[in-house]
Amino acid sequence: MRKRPERYVTAVLPELRFEDEQFNIVLSAHFLFMYSDRLDYEFHKKTVHDLLDRLILELEAEGLRVTEAKVTYEFMRNGNSLLSIRKM
Repeated sequence: MRKRPERYVTAVLPELRFEDEQFNIVLSAHFLFMYSDRLDYEFHKKTVHDLLDRLILELEAEGLRVTEAKVTYEFMRNGNSLLSIRKM
């Protein structure tokens, strides 16, 4: 980001200023716990426990491929898995 700041766009979720289908791929990292000033630990815990499985099932039912893979890097301790959501 420091080397190429023009490649990054500041935004506040959930509203982004991009059109649907504008990109072929989107990389999103580090959401969990990044908004601790607005979304506390219990929010993240409840979201993961209550909604992740449901979200995966719904995305798959819509024809998206959802996989989890271990990666060789860590953003934080034990943060070495990637959830991939792809159009088929």
